[in-house]
Amino acid sequence: MSSTPARRDQFKMRSASGRPAHGNMNPGQLGNVLPNGEDYRPHEVQAMMELLWAEYVDANPRFFEVYD
Repeated sequence: MSSTPARRDQFKMRSASGRPAHGNMNPGQLGNVLPNGEDYRPHEVQAMMELLWAEYVDANPRFFEVYD
């Protein structure tokens, strides 16, 4: 059985409870074959999530400034 590739349009990027510098991944049914037959490889989904988070951080540097 072949896996379904993860696509960026399947992810939603939004701030976590109004905290734009915090994020989390909701794995949902990751690891299960979905009723429609789609099957995603967890490491591919993780890689896409990391890519999207890195792009978000790069696009929003003010959220990640550190003040002493």
